[in-house]
Amino acid sequence: MSTESTTAAVPDWLDRPVELAPQVTLVEGAEGHSMLFNAETGTYVRLSRTGAKVVPLLDGTRTGTALLEAASRSRGPDGVRDRAPILLSFLTDLRAAGVLSEPPEPLRGRQLLVARIIQATPRVRVPARHLNLFLRPPAMVLARFPRTTTTLGLMIAAASMVSVFTSMTLPAPYTFIGPPWLLIIAVLLVQAAVHEMGHATVCLALGVPVREAGIKLFCLLIPLTYVDRTDAYRLRSRSARTAVALVGPGIDLAAAGLTSLLIAVDPVRFGELRWLLGMQLFLVVNNLNPLLPVSDGHHAMEAALGELNLRNRAFTYLGHLLFRLPLSAAHQSIPARRRRMYLAFGIISASYLCLVLTMIAMNYYHLFMQATS
Repeated sequence: MSTESTTAAVPDWLDRPVELAPQVTLVEGAEGHSMLFNAETGTYVRLSRTGAKVVPLLDGTRTGTALLEAASRSRGPDGVRDRAPILLSFLTDLRAAGVLSEPPEPLRGRQLLVARIIQATPRVRVPARHLNLFLRPPAMVLARFPRTTTTLGLMIAAASMVSVFTSMTLPAPYTFIGPPWLLIIAVLLVQAAVHEMGHATVCLALGVPVREAGIKLFCLLIPLTYVDRTDAYRLRSRSARTAVALVGPGIDLAAAGLTSLLIAVDPVRFGELRWLLGMQLFLVVNNLNPLLPVSDGHHAMEAALGELNLRNRAFTYLGHLLFRLPLSAAHQSIPARRRRMYLAFGIISASYLCLVLTMIAMNYYHLFMQATS
């Protein structure tokens, strides 16, 4: 493509000097990847190796047009090539991500609809300041004795699995007793709070503060407790990010082990706890399910594979295939083999999620019909 054709396709905003927004910094995080961090919004933008080399040029001394003209005659290992279209897509993506001084264009049409659906998640927040202050003492212990606490955690997990297996092999009492719902709800609420505090404690021990905690209504159907650990992207080690993800299921397994221990001690007296144990094991299995969008199993799989935003990338390709949503420059540069992997995971994960949400919606419908009949 000639310089004239490249310049003619340049948006008007690129005729002005291009620079990063004042609150945006270049940081190095997971897997040594370079990322742009927006301190105002708290978001991270992952950069490719080429993108990381281009960012220092965005210092406000060059217009976008000048950068594109230089890219049109760029010289590389394969000789002179016109890399202006790739650079144009890269700069457009940076503007859309809100990391340039030029504000992003407002979303329209399908992109606006998708963004509103994602944001339609009511939540009750707990300020991070109080949470970090409360969890600092146990985090300091974890940071000082990482190997000891890891070994102790693995031993507790192994003992819990033995306890669960033992209690499940004991004969159940013949007298049928209904679920003790008040006890079950109270225990599960406490367990969920400790689960999320476990994530936050490990983050603090690794030097990553959490932003907030709370309860949100995912897809307007599923109530979930959560801890915002977005800054875990700064952790370079796969094992560290995996530990942050797996500490929650480990706590759930330990809780199930404690319940199993009570059942094993006195199967008759604590027979009602079998209902609680069943729900605790259900939570453990589902939380380790990598197909669920907010599961710790997905985050652990993502960390172990060295992936970042695996689900987001997979759903981006799926959205491009189904709704013709545009692909970013980073997505376009991914090899076809990896793109097929993302598409396969996106299709399987989306199908599974639709099945789960349909079943939940049907149960809500049946409960509503019974209540109104």
